[in-house]
Amino acid sequence: MFLPGKIGAGKGVTLIELMVTLLVLSVGLLGLAGLQLHSLQYTHSSYQRTLVNIQALDMAERMWTHLAEPLSELEEWRSLNQSSLPEWKGVVTQTPNQPNDYMITISWFDHHLNGAQTFSFSYRLRLPKLE
Repeated sequence: MFLPGKIGAGKGVTLIELMVTLLVLSVGLLGLAGLQLHSLQYTHSSYQRTLVNIQALDMAERMWTHLAEPLSELEEWRSLNQSSLPEWKGVVTQTPNQPNDYMITISWFDHHLNGAQTFSFSYRLRLPKLE
């Protein structure tokens, strides 16, 4: 009920409601900013993993094109990809007791996701025997 003599009585409540609304809005915007930050970190990590997958497949294709000497382009592949990621390291090893099995392993350093750590990706390749 509106009383003509009490015009200014509701202004303090409106100011408190406005302050609470601004507080809730600012907490929500901070949460949204944190969500955006995590989204960017995961997107960057996904980009790195995709790049490493493409690099491993590139080496596998190089090995397929040189079946007589599968590791002939290893140094060229390493020099081509060395600067693609921080502390990038590419290693191709032959599986013991299986002369046509290879393991392509790429490791790199990522400081964006959950602190700094080294990640590794391995790709197994089995080439046909030449007779």
